[in-house]
Amino acid sequence: MQTPSKESGYSNLDCTSDPMKYVRRLDRQGANPLWQKIKSQMLSLLDVREGDRVLDVGCGTGDDVRSLAQFVGISGSVIGIDSSITMIQEAKRRSEKLSFPVEFYLGDAQNLEFPDNSFNSCRVERVLQHLDNPQQALAQMVRVAKSGARIVIVEPDYGTISIDGGHSVITRKLIARRCSHFRNGRIGILLPLLYKHVGLKNIVVELTQVVRTNIDEEHEQFLLDKYIEPAIAVGVISASEGKQWIEDLKQADLMGSYRYAFNLFLVCGYKPNS
Repeated sequence: MQTPSKESGYSNLDCTSDPMKYVRRLDRQGANPLWQKIKSQMLSLLDVREGDRVLDVGCGTGDDVRSLAQFVGISGSVIGIDSSITMIQEAKRRSEKLSFPVEFYLGDAQNLEFPDNSFNSCRVERVLQHLDNPQQALAQMVRVAKSGARIVIVEPDYGTISIDGGHSVITRKLIARRCSHFRNGRIGILLPLLYKHVGLKNIVVELTQVVRTNIDEEHEQFLLDKYIEPAIAVGVISASEGKQWIEDLKQADLMGSYRYAFNLFLVCGYKPNS
């Protein structure tokens, strides 16, 4: 069995053993009503108009680029960048028959290769958590944004994870390990301060608590893949502790006392006039 990485695969997706696994994962998440709601909130805050030029940083398979293209029309354009060749190739493949103007480029969020004052708005969804320098990435977006442009970002705060129903000591170990799996596991709560540091104004913060109160087969597999197996691989817990933890959670579920939750931060700010 391959040893799970100490770092999120999204940090260097093309070097993982199965890059297309992450494509499939994004597709599943995109179909989730929670993420459909978050994406709708982001779209509302972006306030995209016909003729706008929009940048999606960390565009993945390009679903949001294609969605935005319907709002900017043929007189506008939407550009997606991603650090993964796999994602860019998939985004281009899925956009071949699209009549609206979309473009996809391999790129680094921390060093955007666009001129100053190029975009009417920018969006980022669950990307800064994987970067070495999220403030630099945000500063780059401010640079390429036009005066008055909106920058909208959604990121989790993995430090807010709570899991009720298992042994408390094991739970704390697993949560700490999960948070450290990301380069910036607490980026969500830091976003408003980063917005201020790069000079954005009229900052709006919307908080969503993601809550799960039952364990079905899919959620159990999620806990095994994301919490237990990586923690076992690096010696945080033993295999027997992981097995018992899952059994405890199942029992709590039967008793109606299981709960899994964490916070998502959705932040919008404006680039002030020069």
